[in-house]
Amino acid sequence: MTLQGTNTYLIGTGRKRILLDTGEKNVPQYIANLKKVLLEEQLEIGKIVLTHWHGDHVGGVEEIFNNLSPTASVCKYRRKEKADDFLPSGIHIDYLNDGEDITTEGATLRVVHTPGHTTDHVVLTLAEENALFSGDCILGEGTAVFEDLHDYMKSLSQILELKPKVIYPGHGPVVEVKLFHP
Repeated sequence: MTLQGTNTYLIGTGRKRILLDTGEKNVPQYIANLKKVLLEEQLEIGKIVLTHWHGDHVGGVEEIFNNLSPTASVCKYRRKEKADDFLPSGIHIDYLNDGEDITTEGATLRVVHTPGHTTDHVVLTLAEENALFSGDCILGEGTAVFEDLHDYMKSLSQILELKPKVIYPGHGPVVEVKLFHP
């Protein structure tokens, strides 16, 4: 269901980075690899941003928060239909707003609410590279599933208007966009 697994991204150029999505719960190899990168590069996670509530994107939050980045803030868009009770009760969520900018050294991410896959789904544009982190709205290969086809199609139209040069998906390989950029 998730192709090769869930892609997560460390975003920024400074010591404090943004971690986009956290993968599934109980994947010790992922936590070990992330820890190794953080130590070798002398980095820390300042913010954890979640594209949506599915377990393959939020499952690693508790392990990362408790073992690697206890001071990181956890951010996501609020779900409409029910509470965000999929995270452990001890982790505070800062709720994102459509159009909000999230910054760290070397990166400005703009939150774009793109419902359809889930009601709380967001994509993030990286201003410095005209890039898009697409979560599960656009995959590197294959077809995404959706809760609401109408909302999903509107979200895809919204992404077309952004005209990204490259798409970093939640699953699958990076997508070089030739449609807008000859």
